[in-house]
Amino acid sequence: MMLSKNALFIFAVLVCSAATAYSTPQAVVVNQGMDLSAGTMQIGDTEHTAEYLAATGGSATPGAAGSYRDLSGNWTFELREQVSGSMNSLELRLFQWENVIFGKGVFREGLRSEAATADGTLLSGNTMNLNVVTLDGINLYRLVINSPDGNTTSGTFSLYTPAGHEPVKGSLSGSRTDARRLS
Repeated sequence: MMLSKNALFIFAVLVCSAATAYSTPQAVVVNQGMDLSAGTMQIGDTEHTAEYLAATGGSATPGAAGSYRDLSGNWTFELREQVSGSMNSLELRLFQWENVIFGKGVFREGLRSEAATADGTLLSGNTMNLNVVTLDGINLYRLVINSPDGNTTSGTFSLYTPAGHEPVKGSLSGSRTDARRLS
């Protein structure tokens, strides 16, 4: 009997609390210093603003007018892992439309090879970011490539695996196998 009286008392307290909460008017506070309209929105990540991309030679949208170095062609990259020092190679056929780069190729690790796809963006100056995905192992190689003359490269990479471990870091070097002549 004592248990049911306690349970009844707790139920009554909960009902009264809920009734009080719903019947008490709540004030809505609007922060006057925060204007979220599209015209005044402040973006903290400058890598995605049209102004930043225009200043660095990038583009806010693929195909936006601009003058870009032609990096299309056949490329070979040597990838050296930072910790283990192991070496792998990547042979890619890249295509370009203004600052958009894409293609396909072969990733080689010793005697093993697998198909790979690539997509990326040509940034300001001599830099391009390229994402390469191997199709069998489904590994993502994020390459940051510097090509001062349009025929040779150097840079860094990060390898992401489906297992979700910390990315493997390394350096890269490469060259265009169908080198273009400057005119």
